[in-house]
Amino acid sequence: MSSRTHPAIEHSKMTVGIVTYNSADHIQSCLDSIASNLGEVFPIVYVLDNASSDNTVQIVTQAQKKFPYLLNLIPEDTNHGYAWGANRICELAKTEWICLINPDAKILTPVFEHIRMISKRIPTCGVIGGIHVDEKGRLQECGGVFPTPSMAVWDWCGLRKILPRSAWTTTLKLNLSPDSPPRRIDYPTGAFWIFRREVYNRVGQFDERFFLYFEETDFCKRALAIGWPSFIHPAIRIEHIRGASLNSLTERDGIDPLAIYFESLVKYLIKHFTKSRVNMSLSMIDTFLRMRRRVFRDEKSERILSAFKKGREKAIEFKP
Repeated sequence: MSSRTHPAIEHSKMTVGIVTYNSADHIQSCLDSIASNLGEVFPIVYVLDNASSDNTVQIVTQAQKKFPYLLNLIPEDTNHGYAWGANRICELAKTEWICLINPDAKILTPVFEHIRMISKRIPTCGVIGGIHVDEKGRLQECGGVFPTPSMAVWDWCGLRKILPRSAWTTTLKLNLSPDSPPRRIDYPTGAFWIFRREVYNRVGQFDERFFLYFEETDFCKRALAIGWPSFIHPAIRIEHIRGASLNSLTERDGIDPLAIYFESLVKYLIKHFTKSRVNMSLSMIDTFLRMRRRVFRDEKSERILSAFKKGREKAIEFKP
């Protein structure tokens, strides 16, 4: 862990947390963007590495020598998942705000001045996200709507194309100009989000039973339940290389990210809805995916059904 200090570190108002796993291709750019866009905040930065097998740790260690702010490295021997790593960082945070950013994301605009503005304008704002673009500047999903069992059926039983319903769009791309007012949203994507330390204290830890996916959705749903809604601030811009971390899981560990997605989806639904309603939805999805496999007989249909079965089996004993 770095022992460097900054003359104004006692005035830091933000802790930045990055949970890494085989992130050597992106972590330096992520750190550079933090240094460029959090200048007057004097952030305290923690990188918790979930047992990377590449040279992520070595890159962060080298970055500590020239990083302008306090940069702490927390190497782990086991990959416990995103929620576990985020909780360890939040436990260390003593600042007013906590920012979690994926290693494959970069901050493109100054952040803290906008955070101060929205917190004064909307005192109950608990969680803040920004507009996301890819490497070519094309809009990406920046958040979404809290999913329900019915929405899961709509997503995975082919109804999205047949019966498009904007109100059931679980992920949102917001094409807003930077000077637009903050937009209320159910939850911002976990690739980049900022929340008050007070909110974390009141809501409680991220549910570590979510290895990946839906931990931010679950957290924001719990935050809203006690009066802390989420917003997107259009002046905050993030570049995100989607799937970079997941590709590492697939290539090195043989883990199917889609199976992890289904596992977390089922856990989320079990946690927030009745057992009968969840089981009915899962049965409908299972029936549809089996029919799809019979009709198309292609690799994609087989993979989706296999991932659904694996994820459902792992999540079925989940206790709310």
